[in-house]
Amino acid sequence: MSCTGRKTAVKKQNYEFTTLSKGSVVSTVTSTGTLAVVSSVDVLAQMSGRIEKVYVDYNDRVKKGQILASINTDLLKIQEKSAKASVDKAQATYDLQTLTVQNDKLLFDKGFLSEFDYKSALVTLRIDKAELDTAKASLEEITTEINQYAYITSPIDGIVLSRKIDSGSSVTGGSVSSSTTLFTIAGNLEQMEIEAEVDELDISSIKTGQKVMFSVEAAPGEEFSGSVKEVRLVPETSDNLVYYYVIILADNKSGKLLPGMTANLSFIKEEKDNVLTVPSAALRFTPSTLTDAEKNRLLFTAGLPAGMSREEKTAALALYDERLKTKTGTTDKSGSSGGLSSLMGGGKIPGGGFPGGPGEQRGVRGGKNGQRQREGENQTDKSGENQDSVVRKPLWYIDENGTLAAAMVQVGISDTLKTEVSGADELEGKKIILKVKVE
Repeated sequence: MSCTGRKTAVKKQNYEFTTLSKGSVVSTVTSTGTLAVVSSVDVLAQMSGRIEKVYVDYNDRVKKGQILASINTDLLKIQEKSAKASVDKAQATYDLQTLTVQNDKLLFDKGFLSEFDYKSALVTLRIDKAELDTAKASLEEITTEINQYAYITSPIDGIVLSRKIDSGSSVTGGSVSSSTTLFTIAGNLEQMEIEAEVDELDISSIKTGQKVMFSVEAAPGEEFSGSVKEVRLVPETSDNLVYYYVIILADNKSGKLLPGMTANLSFIKEEKDNVLTVPSAALRFTPSTLTDAEKNRLLFTAGLPAGMSREEKTAALALYDERLKTKTGTTDKSGSSGGLSSLMGGGKIPGGGFPGGPGEQRGVRGGKNGQRQREGENQTDKSGENQDSVVRKPLWYIDENGTLAAAMVQVGISDTLKTEVSGADELEGKKIILKVKVE
């Protein structure tokens, strides 16, 4: 809206200008996170010994069951020979006792052997059988270590992320707590996971499945995409700041993303295409060449409803100037027939209703000829139910007379560089002040 009434002369000052344009705006929440593999497996030693040979290295792709390394089995083979001898000895003892029991049974049946002696022979046979089973189990354990545990194999298909052994290294097997980790294998690097920290003020804007754009320093100028997998509800606190972990899944078929990289994330809150936009800096501009009174008068004029006639605007400005002189307050005591509220259709007075109102306004709505549409004094105006959520800010420009003027626009979403605006059709094609030009 251009100012009517008296004009404010532009003091000698040079400006940088911009124009309204159609474009896309994306509202985002920013954060940082660390890239990691979606799943990985630590390969542990199942037996103690000395590494004889390592068959894979970092970044090697492996298949499930593939041998990764082997442990020296020289001592185990000696133990295997001893275990076999123990089995042979136990087997011979068991076989002999079996014959003894068979003979004792014949004698017992004919009454030549007491029951006690016969049952004693049976007990001895069972003991020999147990000793034979123990010897066989010991041999089987040693054989398993030689044939299986001495060969470290991959539990999954994947890629070797880390190798912590070399030939000659000593490893410890046994329980998970004491076993040596030999390799770390990632199941798949074609999809990565990002663990991001989102501030408590922004976490309500994050939802599962939400689109995420991010970049990494290793690929300058390139943008990657992902989606929110989950929002973890357990809060974390650091330096009195509360944040939540958000897990993002990202495609990595290009192979450019590596574990441990830092990702600069933008969670997409809202996207709009083909909307009227203006550089956000223009909405922050305030002319320094004007006094507060001059600025407030221009902002008051800019905030008058579009439906008002030129005569009504002139009358409103006259009342504004009169109030500024008399400083009678914000309420027109002369009644609705001659006050600012009457001229504006009973609506809210832009800029706070009194000379010197704020530059940012909310929800000024006007009907035909400046009159708010309503059927009864106490009936709710349905057209303005959400007007308190509407944010209006001024854009400054030089009018056709070479003087500073302002127009109030409704502000929408922003991507920090540019902001969506509406209600600014009259400004299309005009040069809007962006900032003071630095000479």
